[in-house]
Amino acid sequence: MSNVISSNADLQLDQNTKDAISRLLVCAAHSIDNNLLENWPQCFMDNATYKVLTRADFDLGRKVGVWFCDSKAMLVDRVNSIRSVNVFEPHVYRHILGTSEVTQYKDKKYSAQTNYVVIRTMYDGDMAIFSAGRYVDEIMIENGTALFQSRTVVTDSVRYDTMVALPL
Repeated sequence: MSNVISSNADLQLDQNTKDAISRLLVCAAHSIDNNLLENWPQCFMDNATYKVLTRADFDLGRKVGVWFCDSKAMLVDRVNSIRSVNVFEPHVYRHILGTSEVTQYKDKKYSAQTNYVVIRTMYDGDMAIFSAGRYVDEIMIENGTALFQSRTVVTDSVRYDTMVALPL
């Protein structure tokens, strides 16, 4: 079995790169799903961006959507706000991630897309699919550790049934 995978005709990744990207995606989801929100910003570079956009807004090239943070410091501030300021009905998310496709390597950044589904469970046990869509990521790898340079969450739906209190 080969250690080289091909995401498209021109791009081949060694297994260490693929594993680093996979660990990053899983770490980000597990930080949210397991209420370890303080760990979530550690998945990002200091000057990273994080956005949540609807598919329609993304397709139109809009830059700002439901969430917009343009640094790791803003992500940390957002987590602090979730913990101490925001008031919302208790709930948890559970991510189901698809296989990532790395589509490009340019300027020391890997471009990747990953499908996701987030199931929201309310305190009373009621469960629903809260969001489905794809992550559009720019990822840097330094010393074997992958970090997001940017993460754009592209939701398939243009509607939200409640405020997006937790990161997707």
